[in-house]
Amino acid sequence: MDEPKIMIRGIYTTALTKLLTDKGFLIAQPSHVTVDRFKIDRLYERNVNVFDREDRQGIVVEGEAGAAESALQTLSQTLPDMIAREKTLSEVFPASGSGRFNLQTGFLIFDLEFPYASKIFLDNIRNQVAPTIENHHLLKTIEPDAVDAYESLLDSEPAKREELSRLAKRKLVYEKLIPDSPLKIEHVKPDGSVIELGEGKIRNLTDKILSIHRRILSQGGKYDGLEVPKSNTDFAVTLAEEGSPVLRHSYYASDGTLKGEFYNINTPTEFYPDRIRYVDLEIDVIKRPGEEPEIVDAEKLDDAVDSDYISRSLAQYAKKTAQNLALKFSKV
Repeated sequence: MDEPKIMIRGIYTTALTKLLTDKGFLIAQPSHVTVDRFKIDRLYERNVNVFDREDRQGIVVEGEAGAAESALQTLSQTLPDMIAREKTLSEVFPASGSGRFNLQTGFLIFDLEFPYASKIFLDNIRNQVAPTIENHHLLKTIEPDAVDAYESLLDSEPAKREELSRLAKRKLVYEKLIPDSPLKIEHVKPDGSVIELGEGKIRNLTDKILSIHRRILSQGGKYDGLEVPKSNTDFAVTLAEEGSPVLRHSYYASDGTLKGEFYNINTPTEFYPDRIRYVDLEIDVIKRPGEEPEIVDAEKLDDAVDSDYISRSLAQYAKKTAQNLALKFSKV
């Protein structure tokens, strides 16, 4: 196998360059900023490309099979909640004019999603190289120029990292989450498909916990997992805590009678100005009024592991989270 020689571009460049060079990878065609930060020699030959996904929620890794897989394995073993998806050639968009490889037999492409914990991990890696506010990579997906401005201030006053980080998060996210404003819930499946659970309205934001009110628009059928009949006069209250692996949906009849509670186990919930986002880890906990809690869909999580979307360590964490939650309710 040829030694991995990786060209990296995008908002994760500095963090990934630090992470991968520490693991012995060579960086090809580094930018002027990267050369200055890492004092590395220019290497022009490359066999792997790394660049931002269109939504900047992760990266695409593409290149010669052995080198690309080596990069994938290193990132998978290092980043705590990374989700990996191998793409087929038919799924790859045209490479002309993009500077990417013309993919063919012997080349692979991976879509890597960086949820909350992976972004935080990369923030800390980047901070070892350059002044970096907390939540750097999350905020870069929102307003990159604003992040650069805050970090310019941090460069001259490094002791103010915590203060500037709080200010940036408040200005770019929290102040936009206003009561009665609409909010989307981006429920990302392990395979990368995104399910929007229906737009809700913010009730309040307190101590990094969002309360979201949603009307149930569909008539007939049953709530998944709960197997309780649904009506278009029902409503749901979703409680989302930033950084929590549990999202609670409580379903009510029009008169306020609780029909059931559904606890989604996911990667830690991320807050954005107009939405929350997480990757669903498939396993869930349900609780009907007056009944014991029940863990459901564990087999779907196993399937996601078998499909190489979710690491075994992340799956074990998800199962443990579900077990602890069910045990907590059983003791109430």
